[in-house]
Amino acid sequence: MLKIAIVGTGIIGMEHIRAIEQSEQCSLCALCDVNEETLRKLETEYKVPCFTDYHELAEKSDADAVILNLPHFLHCEATVFFLEKGFHVLVEKPMANTVEECDRMIAAAEKSGKKLAVGHVQRFFQANRVVKEVIDSGRLGKLCMFSENRTINYFLPTRPKWFLERDKAGGGIVMNYGAHALDKLFYTLGCREAISLESSLGNVKTTANVEGHAQIYATFPGGVSAVVTFCGYSYSGYEAIYYFTDGALKVSDTVHPFINTGAGWGPVELPKPDTAMQDQIEEFCRYVKGEDADIADAQYGRSVIAAIEKIYQE
Repeated sequence: MLKIAIVGTGIIGMEHIRAIEQSEQCSLCALCDVNEETLRKLETEYKVPCFTDYHELAEKSDADAVILNLPHFLHCEATVFFLEKGFHVLVEKPMANTVEECDRMIAAAEKSGKKLAVGHVQRFFQANRVVKEVIDSGRLGKLCMFSENRTINYFLPTRPKWFLERDKAGGGIVMNYGAHALDKLFYTLGCREAISLESSLGNVKTTANVEGHAQIYATFPGGVSAVVTFCGYSYSGYEAIYYFTDGALKVSDTVHPFINTGAGWGPVELPKPDTAMQDQIEEFCRYVKGEDADIADAQYGRSVIAAIEKIYQE
């Protein structure tokens, strides 16, 4: 059984912990967080060694792999450290702040012989599985266009300070939600790059030095075009629509797909309930064992950052 340590026990870290608890392939063996009060509560609950310094965890833990849930600017440093120490790594998205950092992480993985995966979870949502099946099967004809609109409260006071500092977060709404949109498109279209990317972005409401709104226009292999719109100043929801020659698919806030073939929108049955984080941990375990695995590998994670860099250069 694969022994996994969690570094960073925030919201996503806790989701990883719950996923590990449900798995028969792995077990939780250690926790690490800089918040001692939180850590002590978790130590009592999970009965595993806890550390406030991941360097100490690396020396004293018997983990085979680590899952990193850290501020973006620490992804490269921590990933390279753990790979060099002989651990497999699953690092949360975005893989890093720059392509150069991604390349350093990939080089460390190749040198160590350990596995490096990235927590791009879009492929594990059942709605996106349905979309990919429809695209691949051709039962709605050829996919022509994609649109996504997301309006959220991006500048909540609960955001950690680093999150709204460009040099630490790598960017704003594009780095975070753009990574999800690109991941979703790369996965459903079966590609790892866009043919062209154009964008308009800015921040008209806050003093934070990251963008709060953005529109992205992209084209992908096969002639598929995409328009992605983000507004981070208030909340009104999320909707993505895939336009085919013989109909359309829509995925909204409910994370449930709807189909329209000319007679109005009707729901599509999901293959199974959503267990995205659980599915991801199972695939990560298979990946570490050298088995066929549907997981975002390091090169895939790099492709998302490469696309985001192009968006910021526009």
